[in-house]
Amino acid sequence: MKKIIFSLFALIFFTAAHSQTDTSLDRTANAVCDCLGKSNITDKSSQDDIQKAFMNCVLKSAPDLVSKIVASGKDYETAGQEIGTQLVMAMMKNNCTAFTKIAGALAANGGSGFEMTLPGETETETANAQSTDGTVIKVEERDFTYITIKTTSGRVLTFMYYEYVPGSDDWIKNAATRLTNKNVSLSYVEAEVYQPKFKQFMNVKEIKTFTIK
Repeated sequence: MKKIIFSLFALIFFTAAHSQTDTSLDRTANAVCDCLGKSNITDKSSQDDIQKAFMNCVLKSAPDLVSKIVASGKDYETAGQEIGTQLVMAMMKNNCTAFTKIAGALAANGGSGFEMTLPGETETETANAQSTDGTVIKVEERDFTYITIKTTSGRVLTFMYYEYVPGSDDWIKNAATRLTNKNVSLSYVEAEVYQPKFKQFMNVKEIKTFTIK
């Protein structure tokens, strides 16, 4: 499990020097800000609670950022720092009082930055991650959830939902209804998983990030 740490003071300085963000990033920042506004963080909250609130909102409201980190092709920590910095810049530019509140609470508790931990990610997985876009044509609930898409290049590929995927809470309990015919973007790794039905290990395409367009 890998952590990316965003220095609070460096982010504030960086924001002061760069005031422009794109529209899509503004929308993402607003979504994360809205999520933070609904959290129960106060000046008395622990650093751990503050970090969890921040990360939960990123995973829930901005899964596309996680996809960019995994599929960027850059060093994992470098990509995370760059993208995380852009997100925080946008929140501060948009006067996100919820972010200002938790940043102040973190500083009051002796913290100097935010940790971003992506579930199930390792350096090896990140290095081997691939990404693709396409349309979901079939969802099967078997030993695991299998999602088949037709890619933009016309290939038909099947992917396995094996471990928690950021943002999947919104669709995993009713995946067939929520995903069929949807245009999606995902990243995945080739993994060897034990298949009880066949009583052997088999190679599968394991989903790491998944975004509905």
